[in-house]
Amino acid sequence: MKGSRQEMQSKEHQNTGWPRFGKIFRDWWSHATVVSPAINQLPPSIHLGSGCFSAPDKGMDANYNRALNLLKSNPPEGRLDIQLSHAKYLQLENAFFKLYPESLELRYPSLSYDSFTETVTVVTCPGNIHESAAIDLLGPIVAHAEEYLSTYSLASRIGSYGSTTTDDFEGEFEGSTKQPDGGVRYSDLDDDKVTVVLEAGFSEDYNSLCRSKNMWIIGHGVNVYILLCLTEKPRFKNPTTEYGDIGDVKSAINLMKSTMGETLGLNLSNNRHALYLYRGHKWAGELKDVFIEVWRAGTSIASRYYLVQDGRTCDDLPTTLGIKISDLFPDNAWRAAHIPDKVIPFNATVYVQTLMGAMRSTAGDRFTKFIKKGRGRGGEGD
Repeated sequence: MKGSRQEMQSKEHQNTGWPRFGKIFRDWWSHATVVSPAINQLPPSIHLGSGCFSAPDKGMDANYNRALNLLKSNPPEGRLDIQLSHAKYLQLENAFFKLYPESLELRYPSLSYDSFTETVTVVTCPGNIHESAAIDLLGPIVAHAEEYLSTYSLASRIGSYGSTTTDDFEGEFEGSTKQPDGGVRYSDLDDDKVTVVLEAGFSEDYNSLCRSKNMWIIGHGVNVYILLCLTEKPRFKNPTTEYGDIGDVKSAINLMKSTMGETLGLNLSNNRHALYLYRGHKWAGELKDVFIEVWRAGTSIASRYYLVQDGRTCDDLPTTLGIKISDLFPDNAWRAAHIPDKVIPFNATVYVQTLMGAMRSTAGDRFTKFIKKGRGRGGEGD
């Protein structure tokens, strides 16, 4: 399979012309409820099809209840996008703080709000693949930048920006809150600014993920927004029946993980991303597609880099994502630095292998949770 990098036109008018259509978009969007189905099975009250419509008043209350139900149940690997007014969102946020008094320190479940489109997003704890994909993409970028900048005694100005709840958005996005999957922060005596943000989506709706770029680029002034999209097929579901022959739980888990290690070895040697089967059940699906988009301030075009297509690693992997040292600095700070710019390399081969290992870990984690919750006693899974 020949991989490729393509320049793609934004489906939204990211910077040029977008404000003109803001009111029209909001009027339409205020009557729409969009749900990205969770990978795991959610309570019946949370399951909705994409693009459901409801009357504004009844729909607002129904959406509030769906979000609150998801926050309360907090199943793994869940996501919900719904419409709420800002006042209703503040009510939900207050209920969230009561449910989780330590929520400011918690990463998941997370609650965020896009004031421009009046969209609430609830995300529950993702799998290992989601976490690993974000950390292992940004980590080498920051490490390379720090090594380069150490020559000029500037390395201390660059640091990783964790999944911190951010609420200082401006303009159309004032009143929004957002928790990225990671980023880069520049800090010196004069500046303290997030310059790069990464959002990762694992089998999530692409359009929902794309909405975040406007919030970060226009509403927060970041230089670069990185969107990482991974697709698992089929989506994961727990077995519908219990396992009745589990004796020692620890031994059962170790045996399962050992078997998954064999699958990983075959995947690595055959350059494939096959699913992880154990006891007749799919504990992790095929890693079907992986691509990275890099969006920049002032443009409506993203650079897309394919890493995996149709379950196979691309032959022509990128050696860089086009991110430069200057992208990590605010404009004024970069001009004052007076140092040569440099394109930051990207080892896509190692990164894809890391994703393979993360899929194996995800399968093991899902099995472990299933067994430890007592559902591994009863009958054979499908």
